[in-house]
Amino acid sequence: MASGSKTCHSLSPRRMVMSAARQRWRLLGQVIARKRGRITRSPECQSTGISKRRFSSYGLLSTQPLENDEDSDDGAWFEHTCSEFPQFSVDIRLLTGPLGIEELTGFNNTGNVCIWPSEEVLTYHCLHHMESFRDKAVCELGGGMTCLAGFAIAAFSEAKEILLTDGNEVSVDNVKLIIERNKGSFGHTEVNASVLRWDRDDIYKDLAGRFDHIICGDCLFFDQFREDLLHVIYTLLKAEGQVTVFAPSRSKTLEKFCEMAREGFDVERQDNYNDTVWEKHQQAKSSETDGYDEDIHYPIMLIMRKLKVLNPPLHRIQVKSANQG
Repeated sequence: MASGSKTCHSLSPRRMVMSAARQRWRLLGQVIARKRGRITRSPECQSTGISKRRFSSYGLLSTQPLENDEDSDDGAWFEHTCSEFPQFSVDIRLLTGPLGIEELTGFNNTGNVCIWPSEEVLTYHCLHHMESFRDKAVCELGGGMTCLAGFAIAAFSEAKEILLTDGNEVSVDNVKLIIERNKGSFGHTEVNASVLRWDRDDIYKDLAGRFDHIICGDCLFFDQFREDLLHVIYTLLKAEGQVTVFAPSRSKTLEKFCEMAREGFDVERQDNYNDTVWEKHQQAKSSETDGYDEDIHYPIMLIMRKLKVLNPPLHRIQVKSANQG
């Protein structure tokens, strides 16, 4: 979901080791690359070791197809609404054409495939806490092809500015089309999209200490980029800012992230953060919903704030005046 789709050339030998998650997504790319038709739903992967995506949503949002008025056949428009918030509506473009393996390999590929449950729940959470974004500068990291949660904030919160990011150029190009389509709904909120590679300090150094709030959905399972993600978050976040992350445990990758994050952040974990989400989660478990796996589907919420004194500092965190407030 985040960082670039091209091979990174500046990685150390340690970070060049491909994680099991990356291997799974490479195989997913091979599966999808063989398809000839349009992809309008998340693909089911039948190979051993790949999560089957038959479970795709908690039903927190409603999605209705819209008439396609563009010449290109690689995307389709859908209106996203939420019955609990009748004023909320945003048009989202999903990539539907056949995706080649070159677009899905590398580590920032997953956001081109579907809207994952973590992004759905993150969006729902943001709708319930819009007051926390009002007049704030907000950044979504690894938002994939939709940055759905970021668009919910842009359209519904009166935020000062929203920066929607992903490391995949295909994803970001799609997000820019969504911005253009919905710009009449943003009011005075400034909304921009940018490619942001977690392993490229030069790309985001000018954003140091800029954001009051950073949000992120299901971006924690890349072992070799975990430290890079934390460095990006620490660099972009204001001294008194807040980070909201939703991600499943996914073979303890969330726990590994938390362990590393505590070197520079106060980390609060919440498993039961919303009665509706918790009820739907329990129903999916008890009814044995097809393909539902708590480990890879149920998003855990992390709230993070910078420590006043690093303990000890993360390897790549440089304490600079821009970040100390």
